[in-house]
Amino acid sequence: MRITPSVSRPLSQAIKSTSTSSWSSGAAATTTAMRSAGWMSMPSRMATQPMLRTPFSTSSRVQQTAEEKKETENKAAGEAMGAKDGKAESAGEASELDKLQATIKEKDVKIKELTDAVLYGKADLQNAQRRAQEEKSQAGDYAITKFARDLTSSLDILNLALRSVPEPLRKAPEDAKSLDDPRRAISELYSGVELTSKSILDMLKLHGVTVFDPTGEKFNPQEHEAMFQAPVPGKEPGTVLECSKVGFRIKDRVLRAAQVGVVQETS
Repeated sequence: MRITPSVSRPLSQAIKSTSTSSWSSGAAATTTAMRSAGWMSMPSRMATQPMLRTPFSTSSRVQQTAEEKKETENKAAGEAMGAKDGKAESAGEASELDKLQATIKEKDVKIKELTDAVLYGKADLQNAQRRAQEEKSQAGDYAITKFARDLTSSLDILNLALRSVPEPLRKAPEDAKSLDDPRRAISELYSGVELTSKSILDMLKLHGVTVFDPTGEKFNPQEHEAMFQAPVPGKEPGTVLECSKVGFRIKDRVLRAAQVGVVQETS
């Protein structure tokens, strides 16, 4: 700080007036003189008097406060926006996850439907193949059905011929050695017809055709054809009394039902 002339002159006079005093008194006097001269008054007044603010400093402080407020508001708005964006992002992620889960569930249902359809189709195909194989096998097994049925008619004629021969004549007596003997001729004829019938039955058996005679069995409408009924004492009603024509089976099917007579129930 620059010292004006008006301040330096009284200071010199004060120092001269106190030159004859003692050191302690001089120091105190010097201090008093300096204060009275105004040397120390200016800083004191500067320290004690309030500082006046200029319009420039006030406007700067107001502007700074406004900027700080705006910055605070912007920061709060940013945080709020960030929180809002975070919530929106979380909600969006949750919504997307729900959509993915729904899509997966829908695909699982579709996969199950397709899997079931494939399994059902495979089962149907296997059943169709099995039926075709069975039909093919049956076609081979039952291919001779018509031919075998025609042969049964021939067998009926042969069996009728065999039955027409009396029991004593079926075997020639020992004394009938000549072929001209009618007894031997009838016996030879009977044996020939019997052998023919047996050969046909053996041939049919090779192809799965078998003969059955239900005499004495319980009447079965699936395999027997009742030609007549007659009450017979001592016989159980519904029992096959007599077989007029034997029956035939081809594999597990009835080729021809046996023609039978059935015991009638007596009242």
